[in-house]
Amino acid sequence: MSLPARDDVNPEYRFDLTRIYESPVDWDDAAATLRENIEVLESRADQSLETAADLRALLERTEACYRRKQRLDLYATLYENVNTESAAADDLLRRFRDLETEFDPVVAAVKRRLRRTDDERLDAFVDELDEYRRYADRLREQADRVRSPDAEDAIAAHGEVRSGPTRVIRAVTTEDFDPPAIERPDGETVALRYGNYRDELSHPNREYRRRVYETYRAEMDRFENVLSRAYAEKLAAASTEAEVRGYDSIRDRDFRGTYPESGGEPSLPGVVHDAMLDAVRANLGPYHRAQEVRRERLGVEALRPWDLSASVADAPDPEIPYEKAKSDVLAALAPLGDDYVARARSFFEERRIDVFPTENKRTDIPAYCPSSAADGAFVLANYREDVRTASYVCHELGHALNVSYHREGPTRYATCPTAITEIPSILHEILLAEHWLERGGPVAAHAKNRLLECLGGNFYESAMHSAFDHRLATAVEEGESLSAERIRDSYADLLAEFRPEVAYDDRAGRNWLGRGARDPYSSFQYVLGATGALVVRDRLREGSLTPAEFRDFLRNTGRRDLLAQFDRLGIDVTSAVPYERAAETFAGYLDEF
Repeated sequence: MSLPARDDVNPEYRFDLTRIYESPVDWDDAAATLRENIEVLESRADQSLETAADLRALLERTEACYRRKQRLDLYATLYENVNTESAAADDLLRRFRDLETEFDPVVAAVKRRLRRTDDERLDAFVDELDEYRRYADRLREQADRVRSPDAEDAIAAHGEVRSGPTRVIRAVTTEDFDPPAIERPDGETVALRYGNYRDELSHPNREYRRRVYETYRAEMDRFENVLSRAYAEKLAAASTEAEVRGYDSIRDRDFRGTYPESGGEPSLPGVVHDAMLDAVRANLGPYHRAQEVRRERLGVEALRPWDLSASVADAPDPEIPYEKAKSDVLAALAPLGDDYVARARSFFEERRIDVFPTENKRTDIPAYCPSSAADGAFVLANYREDVRTASYVCHELGHALNVSYHREGPTRYATCPTAITEIPSILHEILLAEHWLERGGPVAAHAKNRLLECLGGNFYESAMHSAFDHRLATAVEEGESLSAERIRDSYADLLAEFRPEVAYDDRAGRNWLGRGARDPYSSFQYVLGATGALVVRDRLREGSLTPAEFRDFLRNTGRRDLLAQFDRLGIDVTSAVPYERAAETFAGYLDEF
């Protein structure tokens, strides 16, 4: 099926990237300015800190450089996303990576300067700069993991090499993947790709779904050895980096990440991950029952892997034009307050969403939401006028509204750690589905199905994938080699535990193929997001959390310690209680079928 040219789509439904830079020429000028600022920052990092004013100047310059780098990254990324066949767009991204190679060692020099300054004197300076206290403390905490200038230069220079396995995985699943053609029941021929495979598996015709699954997976199977090796090398590189930097483990490294990057490094203790996995695995009953419900609703004797994306709604999938989806989303967000809804409405009006799939646009993902502190958020979507993609747009709008609130403060705190970033976005999906349920009719039946997809995927499937990555990362750290067979067996074991009602036959262990492009521990955030979103939804309903308190939470996602952030929402993520509560809520949704 051919896609429309971008110029054929109403500009109202396309990005307005001039909000960031007027053109790539202006991007070049901004990149040159950042290089000048990096040089100034490097010279300041060489100077001793004699006064609180010296410390302020160093931190202000660091913050400004991060702000400029974010803008350059955002524009280069979005420009390439809608010009995927453009050599100029590819060159822009390459030049940004080169700029990062220059930037990272200079920030490391700033951290070395903080480490070389007498602690007592630095504490006194920080006391005079209260508004920079947390930022200074964050950078000081990282100083022990900074290496010598030569080592930092070497680490930065090898960044491209370290990212090699990720590029291999992405190339295999997109560029090098030869999409097999298959005929739909209506006679149309479709080429199966990473970006449309899930959509085709949702087709109501089961025989067609079986052919889609087997055809796509047969082609993916050809890459098992290269994908297995690439993922093993990715974990090995992560383990080496963790050792060089002084992290306790790959998990420790990944649990200090932020989204988007702002120079801070919030830390989530590993005990949270352990508690999360233990609690989810101890409460798999509702997920197993959901598989039984799916089998019964589809009227099949045995549930097969090609049955997992088909809707179990008892009505045809309703068509939802984009303008109708917008009004539904705004109505669904009413429990979050008038100010919240007004911000969501302005986001739609400011051409911050690239709505429809078009030629030369990235279509391998349904939607995502990059941002910068200076420019706010943008959503790249591939909307298809159905319940699922309306839900995806609503999800990404949750990220966008989080950005809208936290960027009210200074750049140094305009961020959201990965551990909590999915709370507002999954909350959005839940509110939209429940809004549709209240409306009734065909959309309500699909809203029930979407709730099971959303919570089953984010809470249970993400826990399974997090357990998979943790098992393999731990094996690498213990010096074990990862063969294709070892990875295959690990995944098959977890499928048997999490999806015992699904008959995979002999190919269960290869169903992981296509994963691995993201950081090893990226899945945990979705489990925490679903858990947190359900708590927020319940507390908003009972009145123990006001919309204003939730908005204040969003404003401060970059300002407080992670566990304190969860505590403000009434969640103890180190205990089993919130995960058990999420499993009970999922079971309650099942009862409606």
